[in-house]
Amino acid sequence: MDQRLSEFLGARRGKYRLITHAGVVTAQEQAAASHTSGWSWAKVVIVKERDGFVMAVLPACCVLDLNRLKGLIGHGEIRLATAEEIGGVVPDCAPGAIPPFGALYGLRVFVDSALINRPEITMPAGDLATAIRMRSAEFRRLGDFKEGDFVVAEAMMSPMRESGRRRASIPRWRQRQGGARVERVTGRRGAR
Repeated sequence: MDQRLSEFLGARRGKYRLITHAGVVTAQEQAAASHTSGWSWAKVVIVKERDGFVMAVLPACCVLDLNRLKGLIGHGEIRLATAEEIGGVVPDCAPGAIPPFGALYGLRVFVDSALINRPEITMPAGDLATAIRMRSAEFRRLGDFKEGDFVVAEAMMSPMRESGRRRASIPRWRQRQGGARVERVTGRRGAR
C-alpha cells in the first residue's frame, strides 16, 4: 500500500480491509482479480479543467461522460489528462492504481452516484497488486467529494455504423429532462 495513503487512513482512523491480488493493469482486471463487482470497484480518472486537475471516481465497468462531468464542475472546457500530466499530479502511484482520495494530491474529487450508493467500495491502494475495501459510509466520512451522475455503463456502449466512433445508449431513467432527473418507476413501493 502507498505510504501516503496509509498515513492518510491512519490519521483519520479509517476502517478498511487490505486485499492483495494479481498485479493487473485495468480497473476491470483489478476488480476481477480481487473478486469484486465492477460496479463496486473505484476507477480513478484524472481530468484537466480550467483551474488545474480534478479526480473523477466511477465504477470500473463504466466510462466517463465528459459532458456530464463538465456540467458538474460548472465552468470551462475539460479533457482527459495525458499520461505525462497524470505522472506530474500523482507521482507516487502506478498508472491504474491511484487511490480515490483527492486530499492526498490536492485535487477536487467528483464521485459518481452509481459507485457511492454501493454497500462497499473497493479501490486501488497505490500499486497494481494491492487494494482496500471499505463500507460506503466510511468512504463518505473519509472523502471530501461532490456526488453526481456522469458515467455510462460500458455495456451500454455500441459502435456507430457510419463513423466507427462509439456512442452511448443511455437508459431512459438516467436521462435528464429539463434539469430534473427522470427516475425509473416500478410497481413495488420504494423500488427504482
